[in-house]
Amino acid sequence: MNRSGFLGILLASMATLALAAPVSAQDFGLAKVDPAALAEQDLAAESSGDVAAALALYSDDAIIQYGGVCWTPCVGKAAVQKELERRVEAKNRFKVIGKYVSGNVAVLQTELEIGYIESSGVDRVVVWNIYEVVGDKIAVATLIGQRTDPQTAQFIKWFQSQPK
Repeated sequence: MNRSGFLGILLASMATLALAAPVSAQDFGLAKVDPAALAEQDLAAESSGDVAAALALYSDDAIIQYGGVCWTPCVGKAAVQKELERRVEAKNRFKVIGKYVSGNVAVLQTELEIGYIESSGVDRVVVWNIYEVVGDKIAVATLIGQRTDPQTAQFIKWFQSQPK
């Protein structure tokens, strides 16, 4: 192949790529909404005691894991609803202190006040809330206590010592 033929093929390929529609996460069925905005809506609904509003943000086959009644993952809307009701009953109040997003995943670092936390000797815990979004719904929510935070570490130790 001569140089002009190669240059012609290269330019035609570049023009095809330039005119092609860009591919986004939505094209793969991932997030159609900002995952951080959806996560913040969930935490706000829970903090205000609105189980129905929070539950509406979750997909029918959603999973919540590592917290409350979901140490063994809660799968499906009925199980998610039970955990959300528990959080509201416990008077959980989330304050977002950090936010990170990559594709369809949002990670919110929160300070969490729990209604019964006083007996543990702390006034709040730090929780990392990891949300995976598919379409416009929360598919997976994972909670992880920040054990390097002294109050969180103390709360976890206290919680584990409670009768089950």
